Amino acid sequence: MRSRKALPLFYLVLLPLVWMGTASGHGRKKSSSIPFMSLTFKRTVKNQIVPVPESSVPNSLHHVLLGVDGMLYASSFITNEVYRAVVDERGAWQWFRVVSKGTGVDGPTGLAVDKDLRLYVASFGTDQILRYDTVTGSLIDIFINDEEGKLDCPEGLLLLEDRLLVASFLNDRVVSYRLDGSFQEIFSAGWYMDGPQVMLFHPKTNSIFISSYHRDKIVKVDATTGKKQGEFGGKELSRPVGLAAAPDDTVLCSSHKSNEILRYNASTGIFLDVFAAGHGLWAPTGIAMSSDLVLFVGTFLDGLRRYSFWR
Repeated sequence: MRSRKALPLFYLVLLPLVWMGTASGHGRKKSSSIPFMSLTFKRTVKNQIVPVPESSVPNSLHHVLLGVDGMLYASSFITNEVYRAVVDERGAWQWFRVVSKGTGVDGPTGLAVDKDLRLYVASFGTDQILRYDTVTGSLIDIFINDEEGKLDCPEGLLLLEDRLLVASFLNDRVVSYRLDGSFQEIFSAGWYMDGPQVMLFHPKTNSIFISSYHRDKIVKVDATTGKKQGEFGGKELSRPVGLAAAPDDTVLCSSHKSNEILRYNASTGIFLDVFAAGHGLWAPTGIAMSSDLVLFVGTFLDGLRRYSFWR
């Protein structure tokens, strides 16, 4: 059952719109995965990848990902869609809707793309992880269909070589699944998570950073054992969401409530400076850094913004 923990402001605004008139299975025990999956597929429409003008991309974006295919992906919680963008030969951005409403997802949040170019989408309202073909747009399967309450409103996804980690927002844990979709273990859990949002692997210390939305902290856990190693973030950090690695062993974090992108030393956790603020940066959510050092920032009401790291 869903816990009584307070949801972030953007969810309190958006959830009534997402769940109005839907038959979300979240919070109800499902008798069998087979009939539930059958019902899910029957009520969905065929998904297709559709080119769209940038002006039609929703202003409210949540998680942002740069996939292994070099494309930028962004989930839109309010419209039940996922978009992607790629730069064409003229240097212009071309946008596509890769997941449409009515194709199985209920409140898309976390994203991942594997080496076989399959897109993983966390479905916040149904405690599922769905997979889509990034070439054809077809819904491949319900990769994870939680029936035992291990997940409660999944958020960030972190795809590693041997497992998929899922941040479970309402029960303060990170759940590990094998690459065949089977449950592996509760990787990390505790009060210190308090609304885990996004995860970021830090290879230098073999750690995983996890943004704790309700504690205004970035939690650091061992990437092998999941054991807590520490945390950082002070009064400057207010409702952290997105995380991105940056040059010189630094990490960027979106401070949702203070409308800023903050920079920290990734090894020590020391706060360095405010990377971006103002000029229309309103309620930043997911962030991603490209190989040419452009930071992409999803926002609650201002769409996707771009910043050069060497500004």
